[in-house]
Amino acid sequence: MAINHMRRHILEPITFAHFEDALTKLKPKYQAYAVLIYYTGIRVSEALRLTKESFSIDDTILYVEIGIRLKTIRKRKDGSRSPGKKTPPLPLDLTQPHLDILLHRLRYTRKGQLVFPWNRSTALRQITTAGLGYNHLSRLTAITDFLSQGRSIADIVNWFGISVQTVNNYIGTKDLKEMGAIRRT
Repeated sequence: MAINHMRRHILEPITFAHFEDALTKLKPKYQAYAVLIYYTGIRVSEALRLTKESFSIDDTILYVEIGIRLKTIRKRKDGSRSPGKKTPPLPLDLTQPHLDILLHRLRYTRKGQLVFPWNRSTALRQITTAGLGYNHLSRLTAITDFLSQGRSIADIVNWFGISVQTVNNYIGTKDLKEMGAIRRT
């Protein structure tokens, strides 16, 4: 289980019922943002820089191209910054509930335009208003869901731009073993 080090308590993933209830508290333009972070667990700033071209559809899969993951950019000894690591597109099965809300938002976004044209404080305020806590709960939920779907730790490390240790911090070694992601030899 993830531990919120600021509040020192164990975090639980957002339940599907809680997420559905939270969506009813948001205006439609903010619902698509909530759907995106719930299903992908991407960071607020990564979500806010996405344009219509960041999304593509192939049959029943929606791909989200995050680009350079912000946490992979490192400061070098000479003061410059590394270019960061680009992650593979995140695949989302369009048969999952609520993705039609995101598709609707994309349909009415023009080429080159930001899908979520608001600032970070607005994005965080909307998620808080909906009762979804903060972004790390969405990341925990998405990571848990990805593992439950049988995706590998390597995929999660690549898609989320995090280390294996961070996966462990989010959901704990005990939970990883229970989900079958870590096998005993």
